[in-house]
Amino acid sequence: MNLALVPLLLSLAVTAPAGKDPGPVIRQEDPGPGRVAVPLASAEDLAALCRALEPAERTRPQGDALERGEAEARHAAARAGAIRGRYAVRVPAAKLAFAAYDAGERTLSLEEPVQLPVADGTATLWPTEERGLPVAAEPGAVRRLLDARARGALALALVFDLPDEAVCGTGARGKRFTVPVEPVTWRWVEGEAVLAGGSAAGDGPALTAAQGARPRIEVGEPIAGTADARAAVRARGADLEACYAEALRRAPGLDGVLVADLGGARAAIAADSVGDAALAACVQRSLATLAPAPGGRAAVPIRFELAPAPDAAGGR
Repeated sequence: MNLALVPLLLSLAVTAPAGKDPGPVIRQEDPGPGRVAVPLASAEDLAALCRALEPAERTRPQGDALERGEAEARHAAARAGAIRGRYAVRVPAAKLAFAAYDAGERTLSLEEPVQLPVADGTATLWPTEERGLPVAAEPGAVRRLLDARARGALALALVFDLPDEAVCGTGARGKRFTVPVEPVTWRWVEGEAVLAGGSAAGDGPALTAAQGARPRIEVGEPIAGTADARAAVRARGADLEACYAEALRRAPGLDGVLVADLGGARAAIAADSVGDAALAACVQRSLATLAPAPGGRAAVPIRFELAPAPDAAGGR
């Protein structure tokens, strides 16, 4: 499947309605929103993003009138694409300061103003919304998180969008950047284990599996192909549950969407917003023996999510 379709596939992937069913189940739901986050890991990644965000009036294209006009149009398209993008970074927690734990609200936040150094300090991200990146966590979970930080093992995994008029601030030599960001989800992680997490939309799991949240799997309408493809995926529900259970033992806060491509000789994963390679490989193995879809076209979204335990659904 054309990789250019990946953002579209996840934009059509299933959403998960609220429910109180305590066990892992397979359900059919209507498609809903979702987007693939582009990882930003290196200094060049951040520099390329900031070049794309440069306002058109600051660029100095070369050439004659036609060439300059075409260059300006290309830059405008690149900037619009960068603004529409969603991005992911991993920030070591060693230099991040926590505010005092709010025992009444059971909430831990970063001390404001929050400055997130990324790419070995080449760039600094500053959240324009959800500025403290709060997470709901019981005292025991907070203690585990702080102990991981003391060992140098804690990191912040942040997924963010950009403000509509985002522009990077640039240092005197043009090699250090400050980037305004709109946080979407954030997770405190030790290796691959998720210790706590939050979401700007409030749609992320308030608890991890280790804290009592229940796994649930949703299978959506095919993005491509017929209803038979969805039925075939749902028939592998027990295998998918086993894949998710194993993934949650490694990382108790995992959730997101995989899109299974059933159009080729073997099943493949066409899009992935979970970000766990082992889970994707397990799902691919679970679907590997399905017959190729008629016409060579079938893409089925599968959402893996954590729902509150029944006694937590009505609030604490």
